[in-house]
Amino acid sequence: MKRLLLIVLALLLSSCGFHLRGEQKVPFSEIGIDPSGTPLAKALQRELAFNHVKVVPASGKVYTLHILKNVQDRIILSLDAAGQVREYQLRYRVSFRLVSPTGRIAIPLSELNLSRIMSYDVTEILAKTSEADLLNRNMVDDAANQILRRLGSVHTDEN
Repeated sequence: MKRLLLIVLALLLSSCGFHLRGEQKVPFSEIGIDPSGTPLAKALQRELAFNHVKVVPASGKVYTLHILKNVQDRIILSLDAAGQVREYQLRYRVSFRLVSPTGRIAIPLSELNLSRIMSYDVTEILAKTSEADLLNRNMVDDAANQILRRLGSVHTDEN
């Protein structure tokens, strides 16, 4: 009976389309990121290293990812009866484009908009600050993954 249950569970999991993310194929071996050193650039560098793409200084000799806008902010969603904040919406906006070594726009100006909703309690300021930091890092990582998927769809100048 247990064996039959395990087989049924395995079939259900395989039929739902679940699979590990795995490697994203990027059609070039080197890329420059401008500006470098930002949390998004560091997250992209980690993801690209996992996919065997070397991040080099941005120059006209390699594909260059230009990060044009990289903004994190929060807006108040709701207040309680005393006028204190109950919920925030954390937002992360990124604009970018990819330019080939020949100057061709490989990915035109694109924008990602991510958001997370966070409850807030003034009696737990330290915990809520840590939660906001974690959610912001999560949005940066999510943006890096989305950009990496878009890099995987690029047709290089050699194609």
